[in-house]
Amino acid sequence: MRKSQQGASLLMVLVWIIIGLSVITLGIKLTPIYIEDYAVASSLQGLNREADLTKISNKEIFSRIDKHFTVNNVRNFDKDNIHISREKTKLIIDINYEARTSIISNIDAVLSFKHHLEANNQ
Repeated sequence: MRKSQQGASLLMVLVWIIIGLSVITLGIKLTPIYIEDYAVASSLQGLNREADLTKISNKEIFSRIDKHFTVNNVRNFDKDNIHISREKTKLIIDINYEARTSIISNIDAVLSFKHHLEANNQ
């Protein structure tokens, strides 16, 4: 007895094509945001490697963060998302921000990122 094989129907092929295109679109739209966030995290780690971080003023810290952002090609970053606080011998830097991108028509993706740095005076 011979089994008859039937391939995927045209409808299933179209569904798989639409799913594949959706995944590719999401990848194209979201990847640059994650790359920029990686650069922000790298900038914060680079700042942590600098000596005497706890002894410099907030203005100087903002200036150094800006230099790291320039080197890491972070553009259009709102500096209001950077919060610097001090507790006794600790310096705490929090960078919390959201990035929004349009996916299709009126559908947007909002990604939130949080980075935290604690430096102790040694």
